[in-house]
Amino acid sequence: MQITRSGEYGLRGLLFLAKQPPERVTLVSEISRNQNIPETFLAKIFQRLSKAGLLRSIRGAKGGFCLGKPANEITMREIIEALEGPIALNRCLLKEGECAEEEACPMHQVWEEIQRQFLEILDRTTMEDLVRRMVQNRRKGRG
Repeated sequence: MQITRSGEYGLRGLLFLAKQPPERVTLVSEISRNQNIPETFLAKIFQRLSKAGLLRSIRGAKGGFCLGKPANEITMREIIEALEGPIALNRCLLKEGECAEEEACPMHQVWEEIQRQFLEILDRTTMEDLVRRMVQNRRKGRG
C-alpha cells in the first residue's frame, strides 16, 4: 500500500489547519502556498474531506475552511480512508473471503497482523498528536 498524493496533501492540509486557532477560517490559497500544494488539487481534496465531516467549508467573503471537529478527534486513518478508501496491505485483506487461499496461505496471518498494527497506529494518531510532534521536532532542530 502506498499513500497517493491526495492522501499526503490531505494530511498536510489538515495538519496546517490543526495548527491554527480553533474556528479560524483559512483560505485554500493560503494553505496551498504554505504547503506547496497545487491550489485546484487541494480544493478538490478539501471538498472530499468536507463531505466526510473532517472539514467545514464556509462560503462568502470571509469564507474558507476550518476543522470539522477538534484536532484530537481527527485520526490519520479517517483522513486517509476518506481520500483513498479502505486500507488494505494486500488484496486478500480487503474483505472476508476475497482470498481463496486464506486458510492455507502461510502469509495471510502475517499480513493480518501487520495490517492490524498499522491500523492501530493510524487510529490512535490524531492531528493534535502530529501538531505536538511538529513542535517537538522544531525544538530539537528537525523542522
